Amino acid sequence: MLKAPAFTVAAVAASLLAAGFPAGPAQGAPSPGEPESPALHVARQTLAAGDGWGSVGAGTTGGAAASGGDVFVVDSRAELAEAVSGDRPKIVVVSGVIDANTDDAGNELECSDYHRDGYTLERYLETYDPEVWGREAVPSGPVEDARAASQQAQEQQIGLRIGSNTTLVGEPGAAITGAALQILGESNVIIRGLTVSDAHDCFPAWDPTDGSSGAWNSEYDLVTLRGATNVWVDHNDLSDGDNPDSAQPRYFGKPYQVHDGLLDITEASDLVTVSYNRLHDHDKTMLIGSSDSRTGDAGKLRVTLHHNEFRNLGQRVPRLRYGKLDVYNNHYVQDPGKAHSYSWGVGWESHIVAERNALTFADHVRLDKVIGHFKGTKITENDNTVNGEVTDLLAAYNAARDPDIAEVPAFATIRRTVHPTTSVARVVTQLAGPEKLGARERITVAADGSGDADSIQGAVDLAPANPVDRVDVVIEPGTYHGRVDIDRNHSKLSFIGATRDPADVVITDNRASGTPKPGGGTWGTTGSASVTVAGNEFEAYAVTFENAFDEAAHPEITNRQAVAVKTTADRVVFRKVRFLGNQDTLYLDSPSADVRSRVLVADSWIEGDVDFIFGRASAVITDSTIKALRRDSDPNGYVTAPSTSRSNPYGFLITKSRLISNAQPGSYFLGRPWHPSSAPDNDPRVVIRESSLGNHIKTEDPWTSMSGYDWYPGSNAEYRNSGPGASVNPNRPQLTPTEAADHEVGDYLAGYDGWAPHLD
Repeated sequence: MLKAPAFTVAAVAASLLAAGFPAGPAQGAPSPGEPESPALHVARQTLAAGDGWGSVGAGTTGGAAASGGDVFVVDSRAELAEAVSGDRPKIVVVSGVIDANTDDAGNELECSDYHRDGYTLERYLETYDPEVWGREAVPSGPVEDARAASQQAQEQQIGLRIGSNTTLVGEPGAAITGAALQILGESNVIIRGLTVSDAHDCFPAWDPTDGSSGAWNSEYDLVTLRGATNVWVDHNDLSDGDNPDSAQPRYFGKPYQVHDGLLDITEASDLVTVSYNRLHDHDKTMLIGSSDSRTGDAGKLRVTLHHNEFRNLGQRVPRLRYGKLDVYNNHYVQDPGKAHSYSWGVGWESHIVAERNALTFADHVRLDKVIGHFKGTKITENDNTVNGEVTDLLAAYNAARDPDIAEVPAFATIRRTVHPTTSVARVVTQLAGPEKLGARERITVAADGSGDADSIQGAVDLAPANPVDRVDVVIEPGTYHGRVDIDRNHSKLSFIGATRDPADVVITDNRASGTPKPGGGTWGTTGSASVTVAGNEFEAYAVTFENAFDEAAHPEITNRQAVAVKTTADRVVFRKVRFLGNQDTLYLDSPSADVRSRVLVADSWIEGDVDFIFGRASAVITDSTIKALRRDSDPNGYVTAPSTSRSNPYGFLITKSRLISNAQPGSYFLGRPWHPSSAPDNDPRVVIRESSLGNHIKTEDPWTSMSGYDWYPGSNAEYRNSGPGASVNPNRPQLTPTEAADHEVGDYLAGYDGWAPHLD
């Protein structure tokens, strides 16, 4: 019997957390009544939008919608078979090692336990010895019937059929051995975090007509998809385990093949993503499309393979008929002495797109045999490397073999998390396999060359485009010179100071708006930025961003805007960060006037003099220190210069912070409204509340105009500030308690999606 569902949810949570199961992104929320836990969030993850063919159509959510009563933890073959059956949404978590060749009482089953009708291998070999039976006909008669009956008995035991709307996930260390996992005519299935091995066939069939001298054929794949739709196979380890075919005997001069494929996708299966798995030490690995004669496969068999490690595999990695196969960012490894026939099998009416894969091959592997020809006529092959060198593998094939295979443009691929080829081996080693489920990619920056990159831009360039999961850029102590550009494709990057002390990591450049550019002209305000952030969901922790432009050393440059950081991205977070500069230090902007971007700056230090916090983003600065630098002029400067779009009710919010200075008393304005020429009708807005204002702030009238524009009524306000720079008078608009309730941190950051990083 299955463990009672009422207790299973808690058991899943407790067992996974106790085992140290890593937490992934919470893409699905627990059902009402379930305990909140990282383990259940991992189990409820769904395939992200755009993540390969499996995300197309209805998408692949598996059992994410399961109720609390349909979340099971299983540790036996019988429990597993019962739990994965049926079409209701369900989550099945495998605990420990399950051996499919075990009866319901827990007794191990040998091949002899499946014998039917007097079958023995000795009798089979005697009957179908080519010297006796010949080589013209496949075996038939009572001995073959006994073999088939015995094989059927084994299949009834080890063939585990997974129903629709299922997520099958393993605890750390979970394994299934001896089983053939089968998705037959079902849809919406996720298999993750499992070591699956050795679906050995006790009863291989001899076929003397197979090839020139016959062959043994086995029945079971580790994972079989037939007529399946929307399937995600992720972070698994698939192999023959400790029972490799190389250790089997030879009969009739041929290897006694007890394994078939590791993962076969056939019979009009469609919309499949295979990611972050390890497939290794096997011969016939992955067949996509089973026969040239299956014309019904046309328009189906759309499969994406990415970020998998394929190690020491002989052939079919994969072989394709009819379908559209996107193979990118995989790592192919062939160690010395390991047999290799081909990797990409170009079959009938097929189109393979093979791009940005890394191949690490021993010397014995021939490059003209990476591609195998099986009546196919076209392929797209680009930007693949062999042992670190970009290599035209199609050219290698065509130079050595006939007929040529045509290079054609790629079909419209569906991709997320696309790495440069130079990153593939590192990333796949770091993230593929069941033990890495939920892990983040980590790029280490070290100025001495001991990391993955020695510059910040170098680390950004190693990161993927459009990632599903966050990427950590861990920066060792040092001063890193040079501009950094985080473009829109590089989202979800986290800059993390390795020592957690922001003074230890300084990212710096030294140009101003008026600094001449090579080739003519000047950089302008945006071009002066030491760091530009356009990639959404950027985060930085415990680092310093600096623009070190020396105003005194360059009196000839009069346009002295010198930005340390400019953001146009949405959902940006800075924690325990220092921003150092003079004029225009921190530029918090958005891509355009009609697009809203949100930024949180917390527990940080910002210093500058003129308009040193400016832009049109909805930005919150909380629990931070804002230092206004002395310029020995009056006014010394302006803390803020918002340029909020008229359609946005939330500009800058400074709350629970300290405004300090080494400038003379009464020499700084809190802000002035910036109306750039591109948006003269905007509505700059700023609220400063519950903060300590130093004596550098002008107490009588701390708000001033800019370029002839004054503040619109209600656009600038204070609330419950303190310190020598705080006062209440008609020139200093104050929020009422009711109004203040509409200017909390959450109001500025929530936007359309309820973003709330301040609650993390």
